[in-house]
Amino acid sequence: MKKLLITFCVAVPLVFTGVTNLKAAESPNSETINYILKMNPGLTKGELMNSAKQAAKQSKKSTEQVLNEVKSELKKQENLTRNEEAKSITFSAAGSSSSSSGSKKQIGTSSKGNIFYTPAATIGVQHGHVGMYYTSNTIVESVKGGVRAIKTNRVFVERNAVVKSVKVSKNKKYNSVNWGKSRVGKDGYSGNFVTNRITSHYGAKNCSKLVWSAFKMKAGIDMDKNKGYGVYPKDIRDSSYTKFVRRVD
Repeated sequence: MKKLLITFCVAVPLVFTGVTNLKAAESPNSETINYILKMNPGLTKGELMNSAKQAAKQSKKSTEQVLNEVKSELKKQENLTRNEEAKSITFSAAGSSSSSSGSKKQIGTSSKGNIFYTPAATIGVQHGHVGMYYTSNTIVESVKGGVRAIKTNRVFVERNAVVKSVKVSKNKKYNSVNWGKSRVGKDGYSGNFVTNRITSHYGAKNCSKLVWSAFKMKAGIDMDKNKGYGVYPKDIRDSSYTKFVRRVD
């Protein structure tokens, strides 16, 4: 009788340990989640998990697979940033492109339909910033206050900012930036970069989502270079649909 009781008591912890390990295996890696949140300031854990579940449903993958792919994409962005920093690219400490302090340069004018990219950071995380020329001297961009139009003489960018043209017809370029301008005062700002490719074209959006949506909807092109879950400013800058115009020095 004693032998039976001892065997049972030893077996029970093994059974419960197995259940615990199974649940741990099914749960998304906390290290992965923490890294994503660290690299995407302003995004809450709840927002991340909800967007990851939505992405998983659309792509027929597990939430953990989606989060791992998001992490991998962020790692590539981080490595790209590190390489650019090594080439003496400086970054802004503000989330907006309008500031006249420090070594920033006035962006200057350009043709309607062109885009620009400038190094920029949010809470110390370098990610870049993009916007569009609605007219030769008017920029449309999404910043912390939402989508806005601002005169170029009020837009200051970091060293090594670039202006690029988009390789589509003039009509498509115009239609794209006109759509962007139509979102001024309507669409707020979203801090979600990691799955912004699958969010609605309408409503809160960040800078790269605005440019991507405008040209996706009105020019029929996909300016996301790597086609991951997130469209980042560097994805827009490095798209094969863009052509170098000038550097802002």
